[in-house]
Amino acid sequence: MDFKVIFRETFVTDLEGIVRSIALHNPAAAGRFGESVIKTAESLCFFPERFPKVRGRAGIRRFIAGRWFKVFYRVDSETKVVEILRCWDGRREAGPRFD
Repeated sequence: MDFKVIFRETFVTDLEGIVRSIALHNPAAAGRFGESVIKTAESLCFFPERFPKVRGRAGIRRFIAGRWFKVFYRVDSETKVVEILRCWDGRREAGPRFD
């Protein structure tokens, strides 16, 4: 069964900022990174539960992109929707909000 993947505005804003930051030093790497994150997120339309749950965050899962970046998402099995919520630099001190 296919799930519909939805990219939240918070994720889009996060990813744009990260890609811009990488592009300051290496534009080609920035493009590859952005494409890789989107491709992995879109692949969640099949078996979205394959990545681990986040401790202390009910219903939130995550996958790692690149070396430090965590992409957080939520799966709604009833409506068959995957919401891509945030793309977070794991080197930051505070974790992301999921409001």
